[in-house]
Amino acid sequence: MKTSLALAATALVLAAAGPAQAAGTCLRQGNIYNWDALNDTTVIVEDDFHQKFKLTLMTPCLNLQYKERLGFRAFGGSALSCVSRGDEVLASSPIGPQHCPISRIEPYTPEMQKADKEAADAQKASH
Repeated sequence: MKTSLALAATALVLAAAGPAQAAGTCLRQGNIYNWDALNDTTVIVEDDFHQKFKLTLMTPCLNLQYKERLGFRAFGGSALSCVSRGDEVLASSPIGPQHCPISRIEPYTPEMQKADKEAADAQKASH
C-alpha cells in the first residue's frame, strides 16, 4: 500500500512538472546556459548539457540580437519545467520589458545550424 501511494505521489509530481516531451527535447528553464539571437524572431538556446534548441517567437522582439541579457519565463511553475509553446522570452526596452511569446521550440541540429549560417552569409554578401 505504501509503495502504491509513493508511486502515485511521484506520478503527480512528474505530471505537474510540465507537458510530456520526448527524452532529450526538454529545455528546462533552470538549465539555460547560453543563448544567441539570430534575428528578432529566432533565438538559439543552449542548456547546461550543451544541447541546443531553436525558439521561434510568435511576434518580433525588437533588437533582440543586440541585447546583453534575456529572461525566460516558463509557466510550468518550477525550474524543472520544460520551456514550451506560450512561454516567454523577456527582453529589456526603454519602456519596460518586452514579453515575447514562444510559438515553437525544437532541437537545433548541426544541419539547421549550417543552413542558418549559409543563409546569414548569403544575406551579408548581398549587402
